[in-house]
Parts: sequence; structure tokens; C-alpha cells
Amino acid sequence: MENLENIWLYLDPYVFISEDSEWYLFYNTHIKKGIVFERNKVINKVVSYLQQTDNMYSILITMKELEDNRLYEFVQSLQEAGFGNIIEGKLPKPIVMQPFLNLQKSVERMKKNNIPVSENIMSYLHDVTIYLNGTCVHDCKECRNMFKQWTCCTKSKNTLDFKQLKNFLQSIAYACPTINITGGNPFQYPELFELFEVLGRNESMQTFIVNYLNLPEDLDLLYIFTNKSFQLKIIVCDSYQIDSLIATADKLKKGNINQLWEIGITSIGEFEKAEQLSEQLAEYDIRTTVKPYFDGENLEFFEDNIFVAQEDILAVEFDRQGVFALQALNTNDFGKITVLSDGKIYANINREPIGKIEEPIGGILCKELEAGISWRNTRYQVEPCSRCCFRLICPSPSNYEIAIGRSNLCHVKN
Repeated sequence: MENLENIWLYLDPYVFISEDSEWYLFYNTHIKKGIVFERNKVINKVVSYLQQTDNMYSILITMKELEDNRLYEFVQSLQEAGFGNIIEGKLPKPIVMQPFLNLQKSVERMKKNNIPVSENIMSYLHDVTIYLNGTCVHDCKECRNMFKQWTCCTKSKNTLDFKQLKNFLQSIAYACPTINITGGNPFQYPELFELFEVLGRNESMQTFIVNYLNLPEDLDLLYIFTNKSFQLKIIVCDSYQIDSLIATADKLKKGNINQLWEIGITSIGEFEKAEQLSEQLAEYDIRTTVKPYFDGENLEFFEDNIFVAQEDILAVEFDRQGVFALQALNTNDFGKITVLSDGKIYANINREPIGKIEEPIGGILCKELEAGISWRNTRYQVEPCSRCCFRLICPSPSNYEIAIGRSNLCHVKN
């Protein structure tokens, strides 16, 4: 660059920029990598210019300006990381289209163009959880709280009306959402076999979620789980004997029951035991997942093992659509609804109900998409996340934040 007077610095079209009062985050969705720069007056000027749409993601920089080490290192870092490049300043200005969120069917765009929000509303529905009943003779320690953090069984005094349930299932059938069935003990639902018949007509995956203590001894009751469209998710929490659970899993395996196991934990000790169970189940080619839950007294466990640091966030890989989704939607809640055994429908079980099972489902979904607080609850809307540059790639708010009572489960912003 000895004989150059100016250079063009340009960014790749896959590069997103996010900023806060201290840092800039550049994230390249092509190579799924992020890089962070500390703000200063030299870099601020360049980044501000690059972010202006009319400047087409490129800026002319003089060699005199590059004598500032801060700017030189900034340009060099972007080059080396594969986020952009430079060309001679005498050449034409590079034209690059920066990534811009332009959802064709966003609520705001539909309103502006007088398009009904109800148009294709059912296409957004992809996951439905239904609590059939609350019947259960057991008293698991966190029964009343766990289901508000992740999908699992819980007790109640209600039983879902089968006629209303059947009509509801028929109304959502053409959307083909994944269906999760649970309750207190779902195998105690009075119209269980009639429900099996209705669900058997669906093409989507259907999962029955049951505590291991409520598994029926008679495997004939589980015949439907030999069908590839059905699976049995077995919840494990509180105290348990690994050998006993392995024996149960083996029995189900020999009966060709499609099974997966989910283990709730609140501490390192429980995690280690869950790992032992998972390893032994893996020998039978049985899938397992481990789910932490907040019991009101294990904040330190979450801070040490669940909260994320800057390097954790940077290690998450997103494509272009993934980053756009985080800007507009809550990727944990969007497209999901829960029907409790009293017939009330929720977009998030920790919020107010958005409707009832006997109401037209299309109208309920429109209400949530247009004015709800769950499907569109993003990091850009909560404090302190809205003031953090990592909101660009940080996973959406989840039920853990609600349970713990703070908006961010991280060590980046206090």
C-alpha cells in the first residue's frame, strides 16, 4: 500500500453490526463467527458511516487516517477475520447490500398494506402442548413449578373435555404441528383410547410426556408408541434408582416402544447422577436430555453452570435467517401454544391466557401475533439486554428468566 493515497474498506453482505455504549459486535453469518471491538472516536466514525444504508457498506479511508494504529488494527482485524476487504481508492466504490430485516409478512408490513393478519396464520403454528388432566397420586417436589420452565407433567384439579379437545385437534390438523400430550398422569385420561384414535389420523410427531412413576405396567396400553409417529417421553426427577430405571427402559425397548428420557436437575450432584443414567441408557440406544430447573434456592448453580459469558455467546452459530429471527421473534415461544387441563390456551405458560379451547384457534393466534407479549418478546425489548451489543446473537428470553426473576442470565451485563 506504499503508493496508495486512499483505500476502500468494505464489509461482506453477511456481516451484521451491533453496538452498545462500550463495544461493537461484528457477526458474519457466512462463517458463523463474531468479533468484538472496543469503541473509540476513530472507529466510531467509520462504523457509523458503514451503517448508513446509502453508503453501501463501504468507506473511503485515506492513508493519513490509517496512520492511527487504532484504525489500522481495526481494518486489519476485519480483513484477517474474513469480514471484509480493501481495494485501491482509485477504483470504483464497492457496492454491498448490508443485511436488512425485511420480513414480507411482518405484522407492521401487513397492517400498512391492509393485509389481514389472519392470512396464513395457521402456518405459524408448529408446536402444541396439551395437558389432559391433573390426576396423579405422587407428590414430586417441584410438581407445581417445573412445568413452567420446561414441558413436563404437573398436577391439577381439572380434566379436559374430550369433545372440545377433539374439535380443537381437528381444527389444527391441517397445520400439522408437533403435538405434546401430558397432564398429571395422561394414562388416566377417561377417553384415552378415543384420543389415540383421533391422534392416529395426524401426520405430525406426537409425544406423550409422563413421569416414570406413572408408566403403566401393562405394555399393551403403550401399543401406540410402536408407531413411528408416536413417542413416549419419560420424565425423571426427585430421587430415583438408576438400576430400576434401566430395567424399565430395557422392558420398553423389548416391546419396541419409541422412548426418550428427560432428567430434571437442580445441582451438580444431580447432574452427575443424570450423566450416569444417560450413559447407561445410551448403551441401549435410548436418547436422553438433561433439563436444569430453578427451585428458588439454587441460583448459584445456575450462575456457575447455566449463565453464559461473552465467549459462550460468541460460540453460538447462527445463519442469516437465525439472526433476523432473533431481532423479530422469541425463538423459544414463537409458533407454540399450551392448552391446560382447564381449557385455557397460553402462548407462554407464565403469562396470561390468550384464549380458550372452544374459541376459534385462528383468532387466538392472530391476537398473540398482533398484540401478544410472548411470541415477539426479544432481547431488544428487555433491560439490560436492549443496551448490550450481544443482543444480536444472544438466544431469546426463556422461561428460566421468568422463574429466576431477571431478564438476562449472563455474566456480560449486570
